[in-house]
Amino acid sequence: MRILLILVFTALLSCSAIMAEEVSARHDGLTVSGDGCSVSFSSGRITIRSPYFKAGDIGRFGLLRTIADPYSSAFSLRPEVSLHQRYSRQSGFAAGLDGFIAGASLSGRPIIFIQSGWKDYIEGALLFAFPGESGEHGYLADAAAPVDIPVLYASVRGGWRFFDIAGILSFSPDEGIELFGAAGLYWEKYSIYLMAGDTMPLYNERSARSWGIRVSIGETGFRSDIAFQFGAPPVYSADYLPFRASIRSELDIHGIRIYSSMEYSFSGKGNAHKRDRIIFSYEGFSIGYDTSSGPIASYKHRMFEIGYEDRSIYAEIEMDIGEEGRSIRLRLSSDGTVETALSISL
Repeated sequence: MRILLILVFTALLSCSAIMAEEVSARHDGLTVSGDGCSVSFSSGRITIRSPYFKAGDIGRFGLLRTIADPYSSAFSLRPEVSLHQRYSRQSGFAAGLDGFIAGASLSGRPIIFIQSGWKDYIEGALLFAFPGESGEHGYLADAAAPVDIPVLYASVRGGWRFFDIAGILSFSPDEGIELFGAAGLYWEKYSIYLMAGDTMPLYNERSARSWGIRVSIGETGFRSDIAFQFGAPPVYSADYLPFRASIRSELDIHGIRIYSSMEYSFSGKGNAHKRDRIIFSYEGFSIGYDTSSGPIASYKHRMFEIGYEDRSIYAEIEMDIGEEGRSIRLRLSSDGTVETALSISL
């Protein structure tokens, strides 16, 4: 704890010595930045970014995201720190150079980690998760494992030219060893990855996945990402084989942009979930439909935007005020929410 306080104090001191170049205020926070360093206050928490020290939400991207959900990650083992949001899962810090990074977290589930890599060819990481509190199980409850056990994760990733490979070993004295592996080929906007195994749950849900495939296809004006995940075979006769599939595509034809997404899942208990979304956009106009939130429509012209989404009407205006580099944004919604943002370049 003393080391963490010293690192935070040092980062704050170095940032305070730098003259602020920009101050950005929103309804949920404030950011002061300058000379490669920034300090943000949002959702009642502090996010710090400096060349050798970062503190904030470490669970959304990078190492923790790959370990917690390898089937939907980019297999990056580099610890990433992002701005705190209202429902941040894991707060922590990461410090070091590009070739070696170490960090820890005392919120959520206590963890410590180190990561090292050599250019873009190979990288490795170790993460130790201390026992946390057990929570509700995932959609395959009979295969769920509590998080009140210590787990050591050892991960490695390497690549050369068109080939990419990643592996994660999870070890716990109580649960034994679990393995995850992925291998893929990529070329420009085309890629295909095969994945097998899974990791022990870092948080309180366990997906019990067995294998999956992910494919990306891209050309000028078009991109599509397709993913399939298959769960472990059912243990009891009343259970089913879990399955998830998603397709996201984007097409641009002479300025007309078409975005569509389809998601489908079938749980081990026989519960099915399906969500579709499609949006057409052209010269500021957007119209579409989401099976979960209903119709979508909007129009944006320079500094003004009006629309309908999530069953609410909203209006937003953004304009420059006074000198160059100062702007204000105001958003009003029929659900009663009001959002404001102020940005000043100093």
